[in-house]
Amino acid sequence: MTDIKKQLSNVAFGGSWSEEILSTASLKAALHVINQAAEECAERDVATEELEEALGYIRAKIGKGSELAGQFSKAIRDPDQVMRKQGALRVAKSITRWAGR
Repeated sequence: MTDIKKQLSNVAFGGSWSEEILSTASLKAALHVINQAAEECAERDVATEELEEALGYIRAKIGKGSELAGQFSKAIRDPDQVMRKQGALRVAKSITRWAGR
């Protein structure tokens, strides 16, 4: 996500199109991190700084973001591996839908 910010900051004429590119790239990156965490949460602890950053982006940028991010955080902490993964995948799908993807 930082690389694209650097690239766009070097563009002399910027404009709304560069803001839109950055926003789209940031959303895609956040969704990728969340979906990857949902897929891997049964095998390893996915509660990383990168995931928290992605959930923070979702909280700030999409409707119901705070509620969904909270649900996701709760799901990845479920002690039952099967329920953890099922819950995380379900919430990740809802986040993706609410993000318009």
